[in-house]
Amino acid sequence: MPRAGKLIFFPLLAGAIFAAAPAGAHDLNSSYTAIVVTPDSLQVVFTFDISDLKRKITLDADQDENITRDELLAAMPAIYDYVEQHVALAVNFSPAELERRPGGFTQDDFGNVFINFSFAQKLNGLPAEISLNIGFFEKFGAQHKNLAKIVAGGQIQQAVFSSESPRQRFAIGGKVSLLGQIGEFTKLGIEHIFLGYDHIMFLFALIVIGGRLASLVKIVTAFTVAHSITLILAALEILKLPSTIIESGIALSIAYVAAENFVIAQADHRWILTFIFGLVHGFGFANVLRDLGLPATGLVPSLLAFNAGVEIGQLCIVAVFFPLTLWLAKRKFQRRVVFAFSSVILLFGLGWFVERAFNLSFMPL
Repeated sequence: MPRAGKLIFFPLLAGAIFAAAPAGAHDLNSSYTAIVVTPDSLQVVFTFDISDLKRKITLDADQDENITRDELLAAMPAIYDYVEQHVALAVNFSPAELERRPGGFTQDDFGNVFINFSFAQKLNGLPAEISLNIGFFEKFGAQHKNLAKIVAGGQIQQAVFSSESPRQRFAIGGKVSLLGQIGEFTKLGIEHIFLGYDHIMFLFALIVIGGRLASLVKIVTAFTVAHSITLILAALEILKLPSTIIESGIALSIAYVAAENFVIAQADHRWILTFIFGLVHGFGFANVLRDLGLPATGLVPSLLAFNAGVEIGQLCIVAVFFPLTLWLAKRKFQRRVVFAFSSVILLFGLGWFVERAFNLSFMPL
């Protein structure tokens, strides 16, 4: 490839890879399910981010690029129909007879609007098992995830529904084994890394400059040890920080590492920097788990399992990209590729920082 062609090709390649990454912390193409089971009733709430809904469902009826509350209310019956048609819930192996309850709107710290769709059913005693099948993936895409929380009898269970795992069953009356709980949290940790675009971008910014495999593993491990510390402290409510500071700090860490790639050529000592920034990322992981719900028993082993899952996910990413960094290290254009990718990551990091620190949004609502 001619030199001029390479200079154009690599920035375009970098942009293409990250173009699909969301512009905000919330924008992960995810929906949420909250199920509360008591001896008297079953209550279910499905929650969607309006930024996800508007891409797939017509919300702006007058097409003036301004979605009003009246337009949302007018669209809710159609969305209720869609949810009913794409969710199958069974109680003790019998289809649930869910009745609609009034929906509503919520807003997070970033100003992102979520729409809640509520259902309920009367029960005559606590069921032994419920199963849930979610079919949102045809409309919202194979990358869509549904994060579920099931609360019953003082017990909390979590699950992640995906196009590969659309159906799951939950034991309600019995006690969940600690081993099973650890396995579930390990799975959550792995899935969260592949859902967390900002964490992936941070990791990629760290390893794109290349280096020895031992150095890259040290970087990943230092990151895991650091975020394990703050994740446990935050989950146990020993240490707290405002979510704005946490999310802004994560964005700033991405921008800093990307900028540093312009002045360093090796990653041998980067594990120190990674450890420091990992402390900040740990608070972000704690917020995710808090949204899903933390177990009443076996909390610390479950948190450690989540971190182990994160470590596994990160090592998988390193395993995929390490051969590429080795190949690039032998090419004359290696530094230009590093600069191209780092430029894209830097822009994303700065954009996220501005959004999160100043409560702005570059995504039109």
